[in-house]
Amino acid sequence: MAATENANPRSNAALQLEPYPNPPAETRLRAIIMADDIGEVQVILPERAMLDVNAIRAATGRQLRARAYEPDAPTSAVPGTYGIPVILEENLTRRGKLALATEEASKYLCASGGTLLSGYYETRTATISHPVSAEPTPGDRSGDMAQIGETLSRFTAQRMQERLDQTLHIPPLPEAARRIVALQADPNYDLADLVQIIETDPSIASRIMGWANSAFYNPDPKAKSLEDAVMRVLGFDTVMSMALGMALGQTLRMPAEEVRGLPSFWLDAIFTAATMEALARRMPQEGRPEAGLCYLAGLLSNFGTLVVGHVFPHQHAQLCLLQEANRHLPHSHVDQHVLQLPREVIASALLEAWSLPEPVTDAVRFQNLADYQGGNRTYVLLLRLSRQLLGNQGITDVPVRATDELDLATLGFDHDAVHEVMQLVNASKDELDGFANMLGRDGRATA
Repeated sequence: MAATENANPRSNAALQLEPYPNPPAETRLRAIIMADDIGEVQVILPERAMLDVNAIRAATGRQLRARAYEPDAPTSAVPGTYGIPVILEENLTRRGKLALATEEASKYLCASGGTLLSGYYETRTATISHPVSAEPTPGDRSGDMAQIGETLSRFTAQRMQERLDQTLHIPPLPEAARRIVALQADPNYDLADLVQIIETDPSIASRIMGWANSAFYNPDPKAKSLEDAVMRVLGFDTVMSMALGMALGQTLRMPAEEVRGLPSFWLDAIFTAATMEALARRMPQEGRPEAGLCYLAGLLSNFGTLVVGHVFPHQHAQLCLLQEANRHLPHSHVDQHVLQLPREVIASALLEAWSLPEPVTDAVRFQNLADYQGGNRTYVLLLRLSRQLLGNQGITDVPVRATDELDLATLGFDHDAVHEVMQLVNASKDELDGFANMLGRDGRATA
């Protein structure tokens, strides 16, 4: 891949530029610091673009990797700011008026493409990014299996079989999970049936007891038995969903690679489940969704990460590198680049094959689709809101942005109600952390 370099850098001094208030989105540039054993570089590219890590490695001949950063703490896109070499998206040099991000959020400086090559710093140009546009999640399920089949054919020599779990070499449902799914379909189940199933897996039973007695629920007195935890504290539906989610999580291998700078899989899952359930319980009685299904949808919201890591470990490693360098984008854009479809589509298809409730599979699949209008819209909106609120705190990988006012109004929330929920979640952080660590430590499954 062609690259050019400024042969006569004069100094590392940053350019002196004027402020650019409220610049159009198409003019904005962002930057990221990448590094290897040789040192660091400042990479500058359009804000509406995905940095291609493989392209930048090919252009430089270096194994560069994004340095951990927070999306709400911008890196300056002013060349020379950090006194390190600059790698610039090649087509920017032919652009006119541009807005360079600064280290202060929403503050930009004005420059032209020619100014970026003025020679005050060591500069290399190359084609290192891809433009992004609309959310790539398909609006309906009709093409899901065909897309999954195309992805499989790209990365494996297998053909689609009759059952998705066989095709992907996914282990069958654990016995406890299978029995819980069957119990959900039985309108006549009772407490004894549920407790008996949970007691067959002591690790799940102990986790449920620990969570029931946490500060998040703050029972008085503490639950002394599983029956008490189910009946008095958590409720049938929530306990059933917790047990099912834990059993499913134990079915797949945890990926060896993770996105640096992001919380663990289980921390993301536990916080999302707790937030979504807490939000649901504060909705108006009329139209309120089932708290248990909300908890399960939250717990499985990032299940696609587990599925892709289990089925496509090499591609998952590539996804991690790209996510690290593109935290400003929803991961669905990275998925589209590598897999040709978002991970939520694969996860939802698998959960459907395992006969999980439709509100859960819809919430997982459509959580990134802003204009979803299907029958389970409440669950989809609640999950999207939960992950956005947590993303704004760095707990999920959702980019930082303001909550959607229309979503809040549709769900019957005002900002005070949402603030109260987040206060509860944050006040329970130690318990949620401990619960997630316990699942991460004890819940690693083998293939």
